[in-house]
Amino acid sequence: MKNAKQINAPKKILDVRNLSFIADRPIVDDITWTVLEGERWVLLGANGSGKTSLISTICAYNTPSSGEMSVDGKTYASFNWQKMREKIALVGSQLRRAINRDEKVVDVIVSGKFAQINYFGRITKKLVLEAYGQMKRFGIAHLIDSDWFLISQGERQKVLMARAMMLKPSVVFLDEPCTGLDPIARREFVKFLDKLCSDKTIPAIVMATHYVEEIPPSFTHAIIIKGGKMLASGKIEKVMTSKNLSEAYGAECRLSKRGGFYKLSVI
Repeated sequence: MKNAKQINAPKKILDVRNLSFIADRPIVDDITWTVLEGERWVLLGANGSGKTSLISTICAYNTPSSGEMSVDGKTYASFNWQKMREKIALVGSQLRRAINRDEKVVDVIVSGKFAQINYFGRITKKLVLEAYGQMKRFGIAHLIDSDWFLISQGERQKVLMARAMMLKPSVVFLDEPCTGLDPIARREFVKFLDKLCSDKTIPAIVMATHYVEEIPPSFTHAIIIKGGKMLASGKIEKVMTSKNLSEAYGAECRLSKRGGFYKLSVI
C-alpha cells in the first residue's frame, strides 16, 4: 500500500538516464535528469555547450547513442516516437523558419493539433474555436486574421506557444525564445512568460538560454551544461552561483539578483 507521501509526490514528467548523442564526438554526454510536473527549468550553457542538441535528442529529432528516456512513464524504446513527440512540445527557431510566410496565424496554431508544420488538412470550425481559445489565453486573439510574416518576433513566440498547447503536452521546451527580440521586447516577453508560469494548468517548462537576464523570477530549477556534460542541476537558488557560471562560461563571473531578475557580470 502506498503511503501518503508517495500519493502526494509530484509526477515524473521527463526522466532521462545516462543519455548520450555522439556524432564525430560526444555532443550530449551521459546526461541524467528528471523533470517533475509543474516545474519550470532553465537550461544554461555557453555557445556550443550542447543545449540545442540535448533538446533535439530528448524531442526525438536526434537518435540517442545510448541511455534511456521516458515521458509520463512511457519509454522511447517501447513507445511510438511520433506519439512521444505529441507529449513534448518544442518552440524554437527551427520551427519559426519552417512556417510558410503567408500562413494565417490561426492555421499555424491549428497545425499544432496534428504535430505538423504547414498543415494542409481540413480546418473545421471546432478547430478554429479551439485555436482561438488558446489565442485568448496568450493575449493574441487580435492576430487571428493576420499573416505569419506580418507579425512581430515577440508575437510569433506567443503564437508558437499557443500552437504547442493544442496537443496538451506534458512538457514544453523553449529553445532560446528571446532570440531576435530587442531589449524592450525581450523584457516584455520574460514578464509575459513569468506570468504564464504562475498558471498551474500550464505544463512543465524547460527554457534554454545563454543569458541569465532572461530567466523569469517564477522559474524553480536550473541545469547547467558544458561540453555536453551536466555541470550542475537542481533547485535554482542552489545551482545559480557565480562559481558554477564562471566554470560554465570559462571566465570569472559575478552573479547578482535584483527585483527577482539575475544579472551576470564578467570580471
